Amino acid sequence: MPDLINIRLTKDSPAVEAMDEAASKLGMSRNEMILKAIGMMISFDKVFYKKLEAYSEKMKVPMWTALQNMTIKRWAQDAAKAAVWGSNPEVLIEFSTTEAGTIPPKELYEMAYQMAFDTEAKERVAMLQNEITAGIPLKSEDDKAFYEKYKHKYSSVQREQDDDSFAYWESEMTDEEALGKFKGGKGNDKKK
Repeated sequence: MPDLINIRLTKDSPAVEAMDEAASKLGMSRNEMILKAIGMMISFDKVFYKKLEAYSEKMKVPMWTALQNMTIKRWAQDAAKAAVWGSNPEVLIEFSTTEAGTIPPKELYEMAYQMAFDTEAKERVAMLQNEITAGIPLKSEDDKAFYEKYKHKYSSVQREQDDDSFAYWESEMTDEEALGKFKGGKGNDKKK
């Protein structure tokens, strides 16, 4: 026989009638709803839970609202991308798997953060570069420091340089033919 747990409702708990109504709308019994809620809570990563708690306090909304609205926003963004592109072209890294299972929260956060940082930094550097190109001096010390720190990594400005490379697919031509095409035969061939 399964363990029996009694819970005492507090003054902050929803009324039993409200629980029953919510469970009915979800197509389950009150007991199933409570067990699913417990199952979800005990599966949360501790750091995730603390971040969600802090985020909901910062936004002045209950945790369920923060979680629900962030998820809805993501679904809407995915649906909009699918409507524009025919499908969502984005790789959903949050569902990546390894031999151990779905990507762990810490690794997911670090990967998603770096990808988002790269995108945002590239956009900010491009914006600052446009201002500089237009002759508008950067006014903010933060903008100047950011631009100097990241311009080399994220700038899309093409630098003039000699192109000493020549790529070819092996089956397309022989080494001798490739060498002949490479700068008129003056490539990196070493005299033997």
